[in-house]
Amino acid sequence: MLLSISFLLVFPVSGKVFRLFGGAGEDAFQDGTLPWDTAYRTEMSVNGRPAVVTVYSARYSEPVVNQLKKRFEQLGATVQLVQSGDGATGRAAWPDRTAGFMVVKPPQEPVQQIFIYEPTGKQERAAEMPVPDFNRAKVRNTITDDDTGTYLATLQTSASCTEVHSFYASALQAEGWEMVAPALVKNGRISGMAVYQKKQKICYVQAVDRVGGLNLITLLVKGGAL
Repeated sequence: MLLSISFLLVFPVSGKVFRLFGGAGEDAFQDGTLPWDTAYRTEMSVNGRPAVVTVYSARYSEPVVNQLKKRFEQLGATVQLVQSGDGATGRAAWPDRTAGFMVVKPPQEPVQQIFIYEPTGKQERAAEMPVPDFNRAKVRNTITDDDTGTYLATLQTSASCTEVHSFYASALQAEGWEMVAPALVKNGRISGMAVYQKKQKICYVQAVDRVGGLNLITLLVKGGAL
């Protein structure tokens, strides 16, 4: 079974539309100068806090993190970020507000996704992980949508990608998930993205080995078809 997985395609489009940093109608961040497409805007929970989330898509070759930082600075923000070969996370701060962001850059995909989120409410209890918890990993960011059952998380771990994929393959299948697309196996190592399905739910597990730092895990659980 051959799959071409795009993070843009696995998120549902919402009917709720907002302007980034304001009301409805316009996108004040993507002003036409960025070579990005706007996927959608909606309300989600980010790290347990209500937020307006805007999702963009860009070609894999675009220097998205530099473009993102430059655009925030043009808007008067101070930017802090942590970057790796598979994406970035960070925050932009103004005297009166903040915005967070996450760049997901799957190495097997032709596009990368940019999530920008503006907190709109107070901290709430963080969503529970809908799949088995790999206890050797620390959750870095979560984006959840209770209305659609969408759960996206990035985690850091000192474990190898082979250990990560071996854990999820065993733990997910023990809970009734079927592996529909395995991760890449090369020279005895397992890496990249694996896809699992349980009734109407889909789970994507991506693990990336990083040189000189903690490895990154991206989990995406959603309802609906592949």
